[in-house]
Amino acid sequence: MHARPGTAPRHRRPAHRPAHRRAPRLVAPVLAALLAAGTLVAAPTTASAAVPDFFVVEGSGFGHGVGMAQYGAYEMSRRGYSTTQILAHYYRGTAAQRATTRTLIDVQVYGPDPSGSSAYGDAGPTTITVRGGPWRLRAGDRTVASGRAGTMSVSTSKGSVLVRTPDGVLHRHRQLQLQWAGTPYHRPKAGPATVSVGGAHGSYRYGRLLLSASQGTPNVVNRLRLNTQYLYGLAEMPASWGADGGQEALRAQAVVARSYAVLRSESWNRTCRCHVVDDVRDQQFSGWKHASGPSSGYWRRAVDSTTTALTRGSVLTYGGRPVTAHYYSSSGGSSSASSFGWRTARSEDVWSSAVPYERSVRDRYSAVAPGNGHVRWRRNLSQVQAQRLFGLDDAGKEVASIRVAARWSSGQVKTLVAKAPDGTTRTLTGKADQIRARVGGRTTAGSVPSAWLLRISAA
Repeated sequence: MHARPGTAPRHRRPAHRPAHRRAPRLVAPVLAALLAAGTLVAAPTTASAAVPDFFVVEGSGFGHGVGMAQYGAYEMSRRGYSTTQILAHYYRGTAAQRATTRTLIDVQVYGPDPSGSSAYGDAGPTTITVRGGPWRLRAGDRTVASGRAGTMSVSTSKGSVLVRTPDGVLHRHRQLQLQWAGTPYHRPKAGPATVSVGGAHGSYRYGRLLLSASQGTPNVVNRLRLNTQYLYGLAEMPASWGADGGQEALRAQAVVARSYAVLRSESWNRTCRCHVVDDVRDQQFSGWKHASGPSSGYWRRAVDSTTTALTRGSVLTYGGRPVTAHYYSSSGGSSSASSFGWRTARSEDVWSSAVPYERSVRDRYSAVAPGNGHVRWRRNLSQVQAQRLFGLDDAGKEVASIRVAARWSSGQVKTLVAKAPDGTTRTLTGKADQIRARVGGRTTAGSVPSAWLLRISAA
């Protein structure tokens, strides 16, 4: 749901990160309706302009731009701002308040996309490997298999899930539950085992795995405690920032991540049999891989410091109610070449609905945060792809120049105009995230980090 400095989506997900997560979610962008290529306009014939082989797209920032910029929060923390001040800066009119949460949350770690998108999700059989301790497989209240560490294969047939355990026995049931040592469900006092799923980007120490079939694909869900165990496994902000003055930023991240999870846990999706998925469509969850990783103690302390009980912790509220708080990696802008400066974005400029607490605010902090590799970036756009981007290929015309004609309140691009050598022009306009997707999809890299495009020049 968000572009951000965390673990990249695994290979089966799109390479781009929509931010940032959280992209999203409050509303769905209406890509087809709002992106329009303008009418060809014939201008008086002039001397032919030089036609470049490719263009250089220069920009800044990373992510959709709505809500909290994580690098900005990091720099604010380094300068002594508190969690409360960071949240108040990026989410206007909000407050961090204690709220009751569900005990458990269901996280899909392998399976079909809940919304039916062909660009996301998994297909085909997978494997589950248990390391470091014993396990058991349960069908309802009955144990159907058990063993020591090993790998089992998981497939489906006619609505049932098929699990072949390490001893070679095939088990077929509508639903199965995998439990392992060191959890409340199986040998709690034994040394803890960990579990990994083929094709998933995480590993799992807490909870249990629920196995079923969905749309002909194994559906694997990690059911674990929302308020602590799920949050421990979120790889949304580098835990190492806590060692360099960023602990308040980690606390702010814990609050907004819990807020998102609390709201998502209010609905249950039948396709995935889950509340959330494990990547940027919701929040990047890699489980024990993150919770036990380098510097993980800083992140765990941030979660614990915002937790007051098993089912109670700090969430972001507006008007006294928990809200979905979007976040992303870095704001963008230009301190010299643009009158907009460095800013976050209004929700309605990026997607469609105006959210009262997600306004455009100044964010000079992102520009100077240490380690921010997206203060400036470049992408290449070939002549052929430029023609296709603006629809000039249909007219048999080349692109001589591309200029930014209009910007949204944050400085993100709203309108681009391409000009052919004979003076013909064509316009591309839309919401910021739509422009980002359209331009990025035509670059040689296949994406651009943000919609803060500073200029597009002939190379």
